[in-house]
Amino acid sequence: MIQTMQDDLKTTIRGRVNLLAAAVLAVVLLAPGAPSGASGDKIAVVVSSNEAPFTETVAGFNEYLAKQGYTAGYEVIRLDGDPAKAGPAIQRIKAGGVRLVFTVGTVATDAVVKGITDIPIVACMVLRTDTLKKSGNATGVGLEFPLETQVAWMQRFLPDAGTVGIIYSAGENRQKVDAAAAIAKKAGLTFEAEQVKSPQDVPAALNSLAKRVDALWGIPDSILLSPTIAKNVLLFSFRNSIPVIGPSPAWVKAGALYSLDWDYADLGVQCGEMAMKILAGASPASVGVASPRRVQYTLNLATARQMKLDLPDAVVKGARQTF
Repeated sequence: MIQTMQDDLKTTIRGRVNLLAAAVLAVVLLAPGAPSGASGDKIAVVVSSNEAPFTETVAGFNEYLAKQGYTAGYEVIRLDGDPAKAGPAIQRIKAGGVRLVFTVGTVATDAVVKGITDIPIVACMVLRTDTLKKSGNATGVGLEFPLETQVAWMQRFLPDAGTVGIIYSAGENRQKVDAAAAIAKKAGLTFEAEQVKSPQDVPAALNSLAKRVDALWGIPDSILLSPTIAKNVLLFSFRNSIPVIGPSPAWVKAGALYSLDWDYADLGVQCGEMAMKILAGASPASVGVASPRRVQYTLNLATARQMKLDLPDAVVKGARQTF
């Protein structure tokens, strides 16, 4: 289960797509009724995985463009999670006829942004957007919600939590933690942050926070991705009755109280809107990298009961998924 958390964060996915979902992707993108056009007006869709969130995202993108009346040929390239397949895919795209590339997932995005510099790229389902911001021909929608949004949801789920703990590695998340602390202060929250340099530092950091915090925010951090560390964090949570705000739904399944989640179809629509602007003549840089605009969340009711947390009915009913 803890290994699942690591896989979930690294690939930003949730669960395996079944054969029906895979068939839906093929129908949506390649059926006779799908948009088609002349050579030179093609959109290449490079998908990291065939799993359900990727399917939903691509379908949302395609449907939005179709509703706008845009006709184009589609070439769908699936990498099946294998970075080695990206090289041949990039060569096919460079061979000609592609006006825009839509990438879905980190594996596809990293390879395409690195390998293609002269075709506009719209990327989706990537946690880190630094590469997009530095590229002159790429934009897209990242997976991380604005810090203001995350703090607001903390207060909605845990209105009595005055102090929230964070464990982070300085080189990776120092700026984010500092920015979040400033936002939290304005909202009446206090952040207690413990910096760690290696996984071996995490137990001491947890012990330091035990008497000082009402909740623990598990931000995406390479040190916390370790299955062993994730297990330690969740054991700490239950032993001390300190709820964990998880970085992904897999953490919630394993015992975190909640995590913010994504509307994958709307992510596709968001990217479709960007693509239409670029196809109409805007540069990717002028479109700008965006955050998800719709918030969903996953909730662990068993954890809430065990920690005697009285969650508002509206919060429980509004969950995308509960455990």
